[in-house]
Amino acid sequence: MKFNKKILFFTFIYFVVRYFSYYYAPETPLHGQNLLNSIVAEFITISVIYLLCKNNPWGWYIVALEMVLGGSGAYFGIMSISLRSLLLIASLAIFFGQKISKKEIHSLYRETKTITKIFALLFAVVFLAVLRGRYYWHSPSAVLSDMIPYLFLLYYYPLRELIKNKEFKDICFTAICAAVIGNAIFMAFSLFGFSSGMFVLQDYYYHWFRDVASGKITDLGMGYFRLVLNEHLLLIPMLLYFIYKIIREKAISVLNISIAVLLLFILSINLSRIYLLALAVGLLFFFTKSAWKRWLVICASTAVAFMLVFTCTHLIATRGQSLGWEVFGLRIQSIVQPQIEDSSLSRMLLLPKIWEKIKTHTILGNGLGDTVTVYSPVLEQKISTPHFDWGYFELWDELGMLGIVIWALLIVYIFRGLYQAKEHDNIYFISALASIIIMNITSPALFHVMGLLFIAITATSFQKINSN
Repeated sequence: MKFNKKILFFTFIYFVVRYFSYYYAPETPLHGQNLLNSIVAEFITISVIYLLCKNNPWGWYIVALEMVLGGSGAYFGIMSISLRSLLLIASLAIFFGQKISKKEIHSLYRETKTITKIFALLFAVVFLAVLRGRYYWHSPSAVLSDMIPYLFLLYYYPLRELIKNKEFKDICFTAICAAVIGNAIFMAFSLFGFSSGMFVLQDYYYHWFRDVASGKITDLGMGYFRLVLNEHLLLIPMLLYFIYKIIREKAISVLNISIAVLLLFILSINLSRIYLLALAVGLLFFFTKSAWKRWLVICASTAVAFMLVFTCTHLIATRGQSLGWEVFGLRIQSIVQPQIEDSSLSRMLLLPKIWEKIKTHTILGNGLGDTVTVYSPVLEQKISTPHFDWGYFELWDELGMLGIVIWALLIVYIFRGLYQAKEHDNIYFISALASIIIMNITSPALFHVMGLLFIAITATSFQKINSN
């Protein structure tokens, strides 16, 4: 009962954050900063600084809750600086400052020697990419926007200690359950809002959804809309986690099944092809000879549940006009015939332009904040976009082959650590990391804030083998 109350409370906080930012929005391309929004961001930042300086664990709990319940992290801010960035800078400065003052920085380095060296190499390449980005006159804000996510890797160091705290893990798990429930309701509200005509494209809610919630809305016809949010980059790793728990635990858990179904509902509205492929690849890692029947039944049940959820959602949104299978079929068919769908066609048109840029500076890259210009048959004009829609090619373009090599070194190191560690739950992390690697083919899953944070979390799961 106490656990359920915590989930309800965190779900309530999830909606309070969005409701507040809707009426008291942070700075966006269309609107200026609301004063009350800045005051709240300042209050939260000062509170966290105070708690961390007093070694109160709630300082870190609030940072974690902002990451889990805060979605894109753009709901609060001071001018153009988001609350998430403020908490990142403040919390890490205090953490490393305390380590230095207590003369513990050397022991921290000894315990994390290998991964720290790899991080240092990666940060050196990122810094070089910042300099090259400015040298080639890329937008300062775009360069900064591409650089800041890498700083979230530094959360690896405080997470090494926090992960041992049972209360911290309980709060995070409860908040994740609340975030899934909240996101499912949020997605349903937005879908049926646009489907019913309560919201229309280019209205205030549409711009809030895009600029503050950091979402994307695509009209698929007959009243069905594809909705995507930045936090959905961890949709598949979260779904794999709950499916893994269902496979592992012999007793039926209503909570695990409910959260998994809600995640499938979100996936049915997100409808990213690469996510479906990543899910399929991730599930393969859960296969064992001793429990192959249970694995097969649960995987088949997941596929059937997804189709049922998608069909029911599409039927309701289109008022019974369509089962939606033609939409699903179109998106799968567009993999081999990209010209039949706008997003696939756009991705294919971008590819030769991106390759031209890569060939210009193959080894060191073109720097952070780079853009690609291509003719859009949809808009019937040339457009410049920082969204390459090809994750690995975007990495190659910005960081060069040197950056790709160091990224590969980091991924190999983490996989090696996971395989060598004896903790059984590391099978989940192997599966989830593999899914993110697949997702990064057509999305910035690895080098997005969410992806980099997940890498930091994954690296802490095998820290014991590196601390002796």
